[in-house]
Amino acid sequence: DVATEREGHATALARDAAARGVDVIVVHGGDGTLNEAANGIAGTATALAVMRGGTANVWAKETHCAKNPVAAMRAIVTGRRLRIDLGRANGRYFLLMAGIGLDAAVVPRAGARMKRRFGALAYIIAGVTTALRTKPWPVRMTIDGDASERSLYWMLAGNTRSYGGIVRITHRAVADDGLLDIALMRRGGVLHLIADGVRVLLRCHDRSPNVRYVRARGVDITTPGIPVQLDGESHGATPLHIEVAPLALAVIVPANLRSPLFSRE
Repeated sequence: DVATEREGHATALARDAAARGVDVIVVHGGDGTLNEAANGIAGTATALAVMRGGTANVWAKETHCAKNPVAAMRAIVTGRRLRIDLGRANGRYFLLMAGIGLDAAVVPRAGARMKRRFGALAYIIAGVTTALRTKPWPVRMTIDGDASERSLYWMLAGNTRSYGGIVRITHRAVADDGLLDIALMRRGGVLHLIADGVRVLLRCHDRSPNVRYVRARGVDITTPGIPVQLDGESHGATPLHIEVAPLALAVIVPANLRSPLFSRE
């Protein structure tokens, strides 16, 4: 066992393991640690396995990882190996999603102390006041070559379906289809947030007049200064180039897992 000591340490450890030909690395941590590890082994034969730790544990929930550590390790030993896509934002890989706008503004407000106390609910608590204060940005963007100027309150580029382990915003995403699912909310405000929040719960938000939902291989936002988060961690601001990296990561999932998230089982 090796404990991480600083930001970026998991990437260095994972990269070293891949260089030494390690078959599987097991990460006990949250989605931020998984993101770092994925960045170390992307494009290699080394597979990523997870044991629950951290705050939201979105990937662990998506793959039905057991909470009991003995059961989780047994599922890893007997599990199946799959290859999945990764997203890449300005050169950095993401496993779950990239958020631009509202949720990226929320992330720094949900500090470590709040996450330790409230878990995934910390993001909701921090999000309430941030959502009411945040105004849409006028942006210039291109989705798979289709250029436009539009109002952007929040955009989510999802490689997976679950958001925060609570709701499914990119609810049609398939992690091995060579595409990212893009959900773009144009306007904020109390009425839009309530209406679209209800639609998210009913999984019909892709029919909202305030939401554009598409699948794409790449997105470019050239307007500067809009906050960005990757897998729940702040990642600077736009300009931003997002692209899919098809089948860039090997993962271990439980042998009995059946999920619409994977099409190549």
